[in-house]
Amino acid sequence: MVFPIKRKQMMENLEVRDYEPGDLEGVLVLVSELEAEMSEKFDGVSIKSGGPEYRNRYLKPGNKFKTFVALLDGRVVGYLLGWPVLGAPEVDNMYDVLPASDHWKPAEFYFHITFVSKPFRNRGISKKLHLSALKYAREQGYKEVYACIAKWNEKELSVIRSLGFQEKDLGYRLRFSLKL
Repeated sequence: MVFPIKRKQMMENLEVRDYEPGDLEGVLVLVSELEAEMSEKFDGVSIKSGGPEYRNRYLKPGNKFKTFVALLDGRVVGYLLGWPVLGAPEVDNMYDVLPASDHWKPAEFYFHITFVSKPFRNRGISKKLHLSALKYAREQGYKEVYACIAKWNEKELSVIRSLGFQEKDLGYRLRFSLKL
């Protein structure tokens, strides 16, 4: 018989840290889970797998992206992916390939995506991922952190609002920013 792990006990066993190459397969499992959920949510919409982009771009060693993972008993159960931004979407999408001096840093850090596996939701994992990313952004000297979140993503909206982000309605989604 399997006994459910109580929230307090689970949170004591939870580790949130920087992504390491050994976490790759665990994150890719979550990417597949996210894609399956999106396929169910948006019936009739074809979801292109992001696995190759995660493997070859976002999680590639030595890149400019920053990923945090949540582990429970060594298993990756959530992640948050972000990166420094320049303020122009056309350029930000190419951030990882643009040359930049080691001494130059943009003023903003963007929270691109946060995902927690369904069996582990509503237990504070997403909030812990966000808090780790905010701590990192402060330590690195970023002046602002922001995220754009779809209005239907109520769980993520709840987490980001609880952290004191300022909200701006962009029509189909919301932009949240937090001055550091």
